[in-house]
Amino acid sequence: MKLPGANTTTCNEDELLICCARVVQTEDVRERLEKLLRQKIDWQTVLDRSWWHRIRPLTHFHLNALPTGLVPAAFLELLGSHARELAQRNEQLMKMQCYISELFEDSSLPMLVFKGPTLAIDAYGDLSLRECGDLDMLVRPDDFPRVKELLTANGFDCLWDQVASERKRQLFACEFQRDGIELDIHWDLAPGWHNYSIDFESLWENGNPFAADCQFTKKLRPEDAIDVLCMHGTRHWWERLRWICDIAELVNRGSITDWNRVEAKASRTRCHRSVWLGLWLASDLLDAELPAEMRRKLEASPVVKQLAAQVGVWLENAQNAADVRKLPDRFLFRMRLCERWRDRLPQLAHYLITLPSRSVNWNP
Repeated sequence: MKLPGANTTTCNEDELLICCARVVQTEDVRERLEKLLRQKIDWQTVLDRSWWHRIRPLTHFHLNALPTGLVPAAFLELLGSHARELAQRNEQLMKMQCYISELFEDSSLPMLVFKGPTLAIDAYGDLSLRECGDLDMLVRPDDFPRVKELLTANGFDCLWDQVASERKRQLFACEFQRDGIELDIHWDLAPGWHNYSIDFESLWENGNPFAADCQFTKKLRPEDAIDVLCMHGTRHWWERLRWICDIAELVNRGSITDWNRVEAKASRTRCHRSVWLGLWLASDLLDAELPAEMRRKLEASPVVKQLAAQVGVWLENAQNAADVRKLPDRFLFRMRLCERWRDRLPQLAHYLITLPSRSVNWNP
């Protein structure tokens, strides 16, 4: 249970968090966790890294269930207060998600919900176990002007309007805020140079209703959610365990029934290696129960293992990962993710355009 590609032995604190980054622990994992807790543990590091990896609720859930005395009482109380605050936050997020769904239903605006509290329920089986930050929704690109008008008319501040320069706005999403809750309204899932191919109509038509009475608000079908979650994790270098945990819990929930669709959709969306990487990390680190055939395919892919080794280095560095994520590593990582040269070209162009004018150390 080590971080793949780590240059040093994974510290006890990292292994502890890997043991906790799941809803259900096997007997082997529980035994490993109790063994770790009889060794030296820096509890401030556990707190800091559980925050960074956004897995405080799961960490508290498992540590709180252990026999008294294995975990310091003061640490458990502090982590428990965080978990309770996050649970309350998730309830507020879900109420807001339901309210926004009603707005979209009344306006006959199609919308897809992904990540957030909906994923907590569908993948984790418990609203309180996933640490959520904001609400993410995907809309048709052509519908965004109507969406913006609808939200601003109902008291949401458009954060775009607070940005002085258009160059500082996201290229694929716009943020709105109300009552301390932030919405990310997407019309795409990554900048164009990532070269993903998102078909909103297909995702929406195959989606599941957000609620029983919803016609226009849907959530992603589990097979499609894997694509979206892996795109997101890859775009952010998989530097947080929560993103890997999302994949593992969605798989372990048993709601993915058509693995051929997962592969076919990943190929059409041009995120095949991103999906394979996410599934490999979920299986290798968090024991996601993949079908045997899928596991064999991943085992036979040296590229996936190379990508996972790089992710392991970034995970090991946690909140300091940006300091070690040098340009050559980022560049090679993006290139390896692409199976076809024509998919590499937009990324090559992006790196050439955004290279700083000063000389770059390609051998840090």
